[in-house]
Amino acid sequence: MRNAKKYLSAALAAACAVLSPMTVYAGWIADGTGWRYEKDDGSFAASEWVLDGKRYYYMDENGWMAVSTTTPDGYLVGDDGVWNEEHQIQGGYVLTPYDNLPYRYDADWQRYIFDDSTDYAVFSDNLVLAAVRGIIPVTELSEKNLAVYDEVRKFLTGFDYGASEYEMAKHVYEEITGRAIYREGRTTAEDNEVYGILVLGQGKCIGFARAYKLLANAVGLTCGFRTNGVHMWNCVEIGGEMVGIDSSTVGTSPEFYLDVSGVTCPVCGFMNRFAPREAGHPCPGCGSQISNPKL
Repeated sequence: MRNAKKYLSAALAAACAVLSPMTVYAGWIADGTGWRYEKDDGSFAASEWVLDGKRYYYMDENGWMAVSTTTPDGYLVGDDGVWNEEHQIQGGYVLTPYDNLPYRYDADWQRYIFDDSTDYAVFSDNLVLAAVRGIIPVTELSEKNLAVYDEVRKFLTGFDYGASEYEMAKHVYEEITGRAIYREGRTTAEDNEVYGILVLGQGKCIGFARAYKLLANAVGLTCGFRTNGVHMWNCVEIGGEMVGIDSSTVGTSPEFYLDVSGVTCPVCGFMNRFAPREAGHPCPGCGSQISNPKL
């Protein structure tokens, strides 16, 4: 498909601001909604690429020119509708609001650091994240990471970045639990990798936790790991608070984790956490009975 994309001409871009509704410009028709492309047979291009001069544009399923998005077949188009070939070649052909966030490369750890508080864990998939954000070309990825990258790209295509942190965290949870199962039995290397979860559809807690962090980071959420030595899960920032969430646990839901509530013990100051349906419990700090403020 690299030989079938294009740039929207400067003349056409300028015309957008001045042409009246239903003005025809070399096959293009503009109105208050956007641009359509009328073909030689009188029909409008839809769900396909069209070539105008040496530039390529994608027309969506409704016949409108796609702008500032990633097309269904995974190609980046700018706000003028033109396939961003230069950016595409460098990698990162998924457009997200977080592409230009600050980052740095830590030579000692040999990894890209996007968040100092969560990116120094033992496990890291930030090389894939760097490719998603166009920092490195996809050609630098290993075969497994390239497969993971492609799955992340599919997940991000059409993602609702206007959603709340809660809804985005929930969406990531549902994406992972909807495509992977916890694999019982002897642990393999792939069980603990994102590749096992997103490509093979199975794995163990480390793999689930790594997959959740990667997708959460890709949509702009702050996300880290938690572990008790025998199990690993995640913590994701919702409204300025880190909330625990475990996509590897069978029979739970995102609400079970994200709808937790907390209250400080008035006696000892310990922060008590309550599950959604937990009415109350003795404070671990002093033993005082604390009630769930949401019930």
